Amino acid sequence: MYRIYYAEKDTTLFERYPTQNTGIDQILELTKLTSGSRVDGVISSNSYNSRILIDFGTEITALSASVANGDIPMPHTHGLSSSIFLNLHASDAEDLLHTYTLKALPVSESWDNGYGAVGDTPKTNVGASWYNRSGTSLAWNTGSHQAAADGNGVTEQYGGGSYIKGLTGMTPGSQVFTNQSPDVRIDVTGIVRGWINGVMPNHGLIIKRPKVDEHSGETMGSLKFFGRESHTIFVPRLEVGWDDIVNVGGTSPITADTYVPYIKNIKPEYKTSDIARFRIGVRPQFPTKSYTTSSWYATKERLPVSSSYAIYDSVTNDVIIYDDKDYNNSKTKISNDGNGSWFNLRMDSFMPDRYYKIQLKCVRSNDTQTFDDFYFKVVR
Repeated sequence: MYRIYYAEKDTTLFERYPTQNTGIDQILELTKLTSGSRVDGVISSNSYNSRILIDFGTEITALSASVANGDIPMPHTHGLSSSIFLNLHASDAEDLLHTYTLKALPVSESWDNGYGAVGDTPKTNVGASWYNRSGTSLAWNTGSHQAAADGNGVTEQYGGGSYIKGLTGMTPGSQVFTNQSPDVRIDVTGIVRGWINGVMPNHGLIIKRPKVDEHSGETMGSLKFFGRESHTIFVPRLEVGWDDIVNVGGTSPITADTYVPYIKNIKPEYKTSDIARFRIGVRPQFPTKSYTTSSWYATKERLPVSSSYAIYDSVTNDVIIYDDKDYNNSKTKISNDGNGSWFNLRMDSFMPDRYYKIQLKCVRSNDTQTFDDFYFKVVR
């Protein structure tokens, strides 16, 4: 089962423009410029980094309430818990290394989103920036033990956000990229658990490169991600998943070599408040001719036990909910009972007024088949 929570504010902190706010920019940037780089037509004599701030605000309050009332298991590492991933969708990437690492750390102080954009002239200085977390004079407490443990930009003197590097029971998030898509999917389960348990305040996440990379003389390239102001489906989101699979007797898996699954009760539209249970039937693609008084659609054969699902945006074909067979867990496995196969979807996890596609992946010992001719729309 999955539930998705969306960012409420985000901004980029630019070391080169240390008082500039970009709180309403559509793009979030993670950039490393080294000495000798050409910036705005001028050869730079210094190195500059940028970092990203993302805050889910009241969405974490809602998540905490769902954990408290038992709707979602407590985030943890054991099999019966939920796991949480930060997802960022790349809009552009240039000059990246073959292998690089990104980190996600909890921010230790509150900050204002501001209303600036990177192309503003003159530049907007009200809101979070490399130097300040609010207004034009409320500086980041980068002399604190939380920030000093990991350095604060190339000079290690000014700004860059204050964050918590290490805390008992809290594991920072990180992701290693090796010649792969720059889309971010960082495990932040330990951080969110710390927020829910009250171990540390929730002021959001900072996304940055490791200290050794920020301080090196090597060009790390530029990563750009869609922000919450981008008016796309790609806004930063937290993906919360847990295993709700049910397998009880009463039906047998389909035995035909080729078969056709169908969703018995799919509707053209669902409201964001709906929790839908999709009932899946399956029949042989080429049934043996025989005289019978009942339809193949009345049989109760089910999908193979290792079947799973994924959800795509039907227009862009981007993945909204990943098929977790690819991640070696069962959060999108399909359940089975005496009436066949099924799975649940919470419609508040999807952007309204868009169409979505369900993909079924059916796995048996000798073959894997996928089916994706199932569509629905989410409305307010």
